[in-house]
Amino acid sequence: MSKVLKVTPKTIVFDIVLCGIVWLLFTLWFKPHVPSEDATIINLVAGFTALPAAGTFYLCLQMFKVTLAHQRQLKAAKK
Repeated sequence: MSKVLKVTPKTIVFDIVLCGIVWLLFTLWFKPHVPSEDATIINLVAGFTALPAAGTFYLCLQMFKVTLAHQRQLKAAKK
């Protein structure tokens, strides 16, 4: 049987770390667009704005993993 993606603590940690990196990148990207002079407010607003973007990335990552596992199952069933 083909290798199917399994949920393990290692994959959960990997997903969380990857989403954390994406959140950080979005936060850095949004910082110049915050209309404030206070650094605390800039970081806070950019961080909260990056949360939905990182959440969407997490959902897309999970959908990709499910689709990949399904394709692998179909390929294994054909053989």
